[in-house]
Amino acid sequence: MLRNIFILLAFALLTSAASAEIYKWEDENGIHLTDSPGSVPEKYREKVYADTRAQIKNTAPKATGIANLNIPAVVNQINQVSVFQANLEQQRHKAEALRQQQARTLAVSNKKVKSAFASLAGFMVIWLMLGSFLLIGWIATIVDIVRSEFETPSNKTVWMLLVIFIPLIGMVLYYIFGLGQKCSSISYMDRQREDLQARLSPRDPKDRDFII
Repeated sequence: MLRNIFILLAFALLTSAASAEIYKWEDENGIHLTDSPGSVPEKYREKVYADTRAQIKNTAPKATGIANLNIPAVVNQINQVSVFQANLEQQRHKAEALRQQQARTLAVSNKKVKSAFASLAGFMVIWLMLGSFLLIGWIATIVDIVRSEFETPSNKTVWMLLVIFIPLIGMVLYYIFGLGQKCSSISYMDRQREDLQARLSPRDPKDRDFII
C-alpha cells in the first residue's frame, strides 16, 4: 500500500514537471517549439502567449488532479493498513503459540502412553512368569498324585479332582494335608513300623487275641 502511494506521488511530481509551459508558433519555415519565452519572435509572442495560457487553463485540472490528493485520507489508509498488518502479525503469533502448545500436549500424551505401555508390559511379564510357575506346579502336583499311593484309595481320586477343578486352592490343601495321607509319608511309615513291632513283640497268653 505504501509503495502504491509513493508511486502516485512520484507520478504527480512527474506530471507537474511535464506540465511546464511549451510555446509554439508557425512561420514560413514551419512549426517551432520552445520552453523559453524569449525565443519566440516578437510578432508571434502575443498570439503564442494567449494560446499557451488557454492550453494551460484547459489542462490545469488534469495536471493538478493527482497533486490535489486528500492527505488525511491517505494517512488514514496508511494507518488502517498498519493496524491490519499488526493484527495479522498478532494472529500469526497466536496461531504459532497454539501450534506449539498442541505439539507439547501431543508429546506429553505420547510420553504417558509409552509409560503406560511399559508398565503394562512389565505387569504382563510378571503375571506370565507367575502363571508359568503355577502351571508347572499344577502339573507336578497332578503327576505326584498319580504316582503316589494313599492310605485310603479314595483319597487319591478326591485329591485329583480337587487339584484339577480348583487348581490353586487344591494345590495348597494337598501340600498341607494330602502329603501326610500318602503311603510313603513319614507318619505312615512310622505307623507301619509300630504295627510291625507290635506284632513281633511277645504277648501275654491271657490276651483275647493271643494266638498259639
